[in-house]
Amino acid sequence: MPYSFTLKDNNQKAYNQFTWFLFFLHIIAAAILALKVTDNKEKLSIYILLAFYVILALVYNYYKAHRKALETFSLILALLYANFWFQHVGIIAVLIFAAIYTVVTVVKGKRTTVTFGEDGIQLTRVFKTVLFPWAAMSNVVLKDNVLTIDFKTNKIIQVEIVETAMAIDEYEFNGFCTGQLNINA
Repeated sequence: MPYSFTLKDNNQKAYNQFTWFLFFLHIIAAAILALKVTDNKEKLSIYILLAFYVILALVYNYYKAHRKALETFSLILALLYANFWFQHVGIIAVLIFAAIYTVVTVVKGKRTTVTFGEDGIQLTRVFKTVLFPWAAMSNVVLKDNVLTIDFKTNKIIQVEIVETAMAIDEYEFNGFCTGQLNINA
């Protein structure tokens, strides 16, 4: 009987920090550009853009507890960034920014899953899938939504699993893993 779990994503903090890094990078770029521009009309448009950034940050700070707040904030910022780069640098900069933003968004949306079957433990990450045979395992235990995989090489993976739609009987799962370990020992 195969079991499959989605692992808790610990990389969300890094993605959030990347979003804020882009935000502050663009504030700095707009501020430097505002200091160097001599045309008053262009200077005014940059100040308006900076005001939008500040207002958007304040609105996000108020709504950040909502589930989709960061995704919405990131999308609005991406549109503002694309407009900024298009106006002041050109289409090539917009394409580069769009490529980076798309890759980060796609990677952010991927989840790491682990599947336990009779052939071994399959770990599916963002860019690759790895199959660990049962013969390489010393022990596998699930306790209180924490999965511990102990390799014979003394490597240990310990990760929290996301609550699944259907309840997993820990005793039954641990029995399955013990059986597979005994068969493939």
